[in-house]
Amino acid sequence: MIVTTARKQASKLEGKAKEVASHLNGLFIKRDDASVDELLNTHKSKVIVVAKSRLTLYTEDRMEPFFYHPSSAMFRVKQWLRGMRDPLVDVADLKEGMSFLDCTLGLASDSLMAKLAVGEKGCVTGLEANREAAYIVKEGLKEWQEGPKEMIKRMREINVIHTHHLPYLQQASSSSIDVVYFDPMFEVHVETSAGIKGLKGIACHDDIDEEVLFHAKRVAKKKVVLKDHWQSERFNKFGFKQMKRQHAAFHYGFIDVTTNRGV
Repeated sequence: MIVTTARKQASKLEGKAKEVASHLNGLFIKRDDASVDELLNTHKSKVIVVAKSRLTLYTEDRMEPFFYHPSSAMFRVKQWLRGMRDPLVDVADLKEGMSFLDCTLGLASDSLMAKLAVGEKGCVTGLEANREAAYIVKEGLKEWQEGPKEMIKRMREINVIHTHHLPYLQQASSSSIDVVYFDPMFEVHVETSAGIKGLKGIACHDDIDEEVLFHAKRVAKKKVVLKDHWQSERFNKFGFKQMKRQHAAFHYGFIDVTTNRGV
């Protein structure tokens, strides 16, 4: 993997670019006048461009570039701060001080909503299987400056870990996290923003299965929550109670693990 700078203020960005390259075991290359396409063609490798305000990942297959952006979370956050309800918070029954494990972090939109709901005393951890995506989102959450102060504050408190969710769940203690959450890639195509399109090209597409659900239910203290396309078979296949939302392309479902434990 190649790491370089944006053309603008390249000399000032070289230190940061070298730091990114070191963290991701990449190779720092001076930008000079080369275009991103030229770098991709020359090095036959992914390219991360370090700019003043963001990191952008370009892949050899010329898919949409990937960078951090709050995406739909910005709108949801503003609604939440005005006292409106959020479907994830409702389904997961998130309260201040609870813990939330996002097994499919992506752009951290749902993790951000969860962090707003559980507050400063609560804990939100996001798992991302793709190394570059995990790093870019982690840095984005630390550096993003636009939006309500409460949102910025909670962004900084999300714990991002580069790992696949299965080994993490296998090693986690039973009943150690209040809510375990999954947002796998939809089985049915849905039109998405550029940010999400960039994620689709690099995201882990491993489906959830019986082993994953076994450990998720073991680790969860209260609920396992799934977000999926409204036509997805995963809800019935894995026993999630689907909460239908009129005119919404995706629904949430949940498994109440306290029922089986008699809590």
